[in-house]
Amino acid sequence: MMTRKKLGRGLVATLAASTLLAGTLTGCGGGDSSSAAGGDSDAVASTEANTEIQANEVQLPLCDELTTLTMFIPLDANMATVIGDYNENKFFQEMEKRTNVHIEFQCPAVGEEVTAYNLMIASDELPDIICHNGYAYSDGLDAAVEDGYYLDLTPYLDTTLSNYNKLRLKDDFFAKSTVTDGGKVVALYQIFSEPQPPYKGMQMRKDWLDDLGLDVPVTFDDWEKVLTAFKEEKGAYAPLNIGALGYNMDSNSLSAGYNVLMGFMNVDGTVKYGPIEDGWKKYLEKMSDWYAKGLIDPDFMTGGGYTPDMSIITSGQCGAWDSMYTMPALYESSTDDKNMEIIPVPSPVENPGDDIHVRLADSIIHAYCTISADSENAELAMKWLDYMCSPEGSLLANYGIEGETFEYNADGVPEYSDLVNNNPDGLSFAQAMTYYTLPPSLLGGDYDWKRELSSVPPEDVVSMDVWGAVSDDYNMPAGISYTSEESKELGGIVNSVNTYLTEKTSQFITGVADVDTEWDQYVSDIKAMGIDRAIEINQQALDRFNNR
Repeated sequence: MMTRKKLGRGLVATLAASTLLAGTLTGCGGGDSSSAAGGDSDAVASTEANTEIQANEVQLPLCDELTTLTMFIPLDANMATVIGDYNENKFFQEMEKRTNVHIEFQCPAVGEEVTAYNLMIASDELPDIICHNGYAYSDGLDAAVEDGYYLDLTPYLDTTLSNYNKLRLKDDFFAKSTVTDGGKVVALYQIFSEPQPPYKGMQMRKDWLDDLGLDVPVTFDDWEKVLTAFKEEKGAYAPLNIGALGYNMDSNSLSAGYNVLMGFMNVDGTVKYGPIEDGWKKYLEKMSDWYAKGLIDPDFMTGGGYTPDMSIITSGQCGAWDSMYTMPALYESSTDDKNMEIIPVPSPVENPGDDIHVRLADSIIHAYCTISADSENAELAMKWLDYMCSPEGSLLANYGIEGETFEYNADGVPEYSDLVNNNPDGLSFAQAMTYYTLPPSLLGGDYDWKRELSSVPPEDVVSMDVWGAVSDDYNMPAGISYTSEESKELGGIVNSVNTYLTEKTSQFITGVADVDTEWDQYVSDIKAMGIDRAIEINQQALDRFNNR
């Protein structure tokens, strides 16, 4: 086993930093592609060239005697409201029956995942399987292998991990996103069976529009007319909610009309930093104007960051906001206003027919897991994870057991039974799904996101079509990664810039600072913090990704 290098390596990035650095999902690793060992890159290339790769027919049980594997895994919020340990989850119980493998879970406290991960790395005592969701080895996956923490899975792709390999090679983008710049496969990603369109975007009170004789707004001017009517005719205290940071997290659904997002952007292969682009100045000017006119929630800075506080919607104080497609039915069922009707609406644009290049990107890969290089049961851990990538294992993970939690419909598609959809014990759909099946965003494998649709009315499902009607090509690609040196340098720059950016954004919107007279100084300040170097680093990472 390789001797570990413990000289300052292995410190993880914070949740916020790793999200902002990647621009989409958590970075999948670092490493300098020019120094990759030829054997590793050749092995991946050889495997990817084999388009007819055959998956293993899994032989169950995986071992003759009950064997224990250890796993670092965050608690699922919905599951934690029902049971206290994953061993009470029906999916993991069935997995143990089928595989003869018992999992000993190491679950950090909610909100303490990053700290717990750092302490685990520092302790030099890793479990067999490590699940990553929002935190990562800061030097990247290549470095994690070089430092002796994670196992290089590349040699096992055609054998022990052939189900996973077949899954990741079904699409060129999946293949590119699941290999490091150094040419290695180190992690098993959660790969979506098919891309999930944007699940978050702008929503609006249709019943208010109808009462006021107004059409769905298209341009920013249209929106101002609508929001003014919401304020004056409907008495809305907060006609528009923009999120606590002054922009809509993830979707960037209001700045999208100016084709700019809060972060690094991929504009036709050239990296730009949205908050210093002219489009961002226009966005700030518009939000400042609307704030001064009382069209924006005056308390936006204390409201919800990801989605607005439910109370301002259900109490009739807000007419437009940014939220997930699963929420309208919940809002409508939680209010005393029986006339409330919520619809998805497109992002506003400057002029009718303007092209938009910014929205929440399609979900294609997500959380991932790695295997400890020191694991005495590494092969068994690989087999266990690979089984979840097989048709039989992925069916269990997504839908549970036929005849109990799901049945096939007339088209041969699995559908949840009433045990999940209308749980007799009073569990919500989300609680029941995470109790009887594998909770989302936990382990690598084949994820069927359409299982979520059982609880969503058809009129809300169309939200994804409305928001997905525009392009997301300005988003940085999922799977982009940085070298160890890049990650450290980039993190320092972004953390400083982000602190300044949060402060100035709210000041510009509320009028404490004048965006027209102070814009040049604002840009100069951000450049002095090293943003041009951060852009250069991201350009190098994007170029490497495109050349994989």
